[in-house]
Amino acid sequence: MTDCAGFRLRGTEAFESVASALFAPLRVGDAGPPGFEAVVNHVVMGPVTIAHINATAGTVTRDGRSITSSDVEWMHFNLQHRGPLTAVQDDRSATVRPGQVFACDNTRPYRLAGAGPIDMTVLCVPRARLGRHVDSLSERTAHPIPVQDGIGGLLAHALSTADGGVQGDAARAHLADALIALLLAAFADTSPERTSVTSCLVDRIRAYVLAHLSDPHLSAERVARLHRISVRHLHSLFKGGDLTFAAWVRHERLLRIRRDLAAPASSGISTAAIAAKWGVHDVKHLGRALKREFGATVSELRRRHGS
Repeated sequence: MTDCAGFRLRGTEAFESVASALFAPLRVGDAGPPGFEAVVNHVVMGPVTIAHINATAGTVTRDGRSITSSDVEWMHFNLQHRGPLTAVQDDRSATVRPGQVFACDNTRPYRLAGAGPIDMTVLCVPRARLGRHVDSLSERTAHPIPVQDGIGGLLAHALSTADGGVQGDAARAHLADALIALLLAAFADTSPERTSVTSCLVDRIRAYVLAHLSDPHLSAERVARLHRISVRHLHSLFKGGDLTFAAWVRHERLLRIRRDLAAPASSGISTAAIAAKWGVHDVKHLGRALKREFGATVSELRRRHGS
């Protein structure tokens, strides 16, 4: 679908048609009189889609009959502005309240039910774009996390304000990267074993690093010093996550290098220049790193996308 605004819908059939085309086939039921109404706006940002939904009480169900092999495989991350909403997937069920985000995996059945008016923003991310994180995120569906503070607050603000005003494929791709990075950081920093103090500190560290990925002098020592902790403490903060501190920084840089190498707009830019843009000035082993991380070398990425 192309960018659109102001879909004003009456009746569950109209909403079911639009929502199924936007997300994946699903079924919609209302809560009875006076009838179901919804306003749906959405914008495509590179590989991701952001939708804002304002609707009366109703139920959205993605069941076994709705799922087909031809469906786009999405992870949906839903920011609740007004609710509450009951989210059910697998063996998990939770009441999601305003100021919380929860995930749904559309490759498996789920159910969302609102007893009253609902206002929410949905970030749709292709499962493939979440890389090694997709399995851990998929295991945390229907599990709300607060997003008032720290990186969660940044994510909520970005989702609430992202709209079609961003022009150009490159700008939208950069915004998509930022949203995915904030999303991963928000979920990683709210894992059950983290304390609120530790989470706040990791929030600040992740935010700093993401803002300085282009700095070739970015290092564990520098980050630790700026945050007034020891290097050993810095590494311990990341010990319970999917990646070590160094591996996480490397992964975030490689994500952006891969995207720029594959972009047609970068066809005239050398690999060295693209890598340097993201703080990598030694490209000798870049091809092997990309192959190990994403299964494609520099030449394969550029050839595959004709750049």
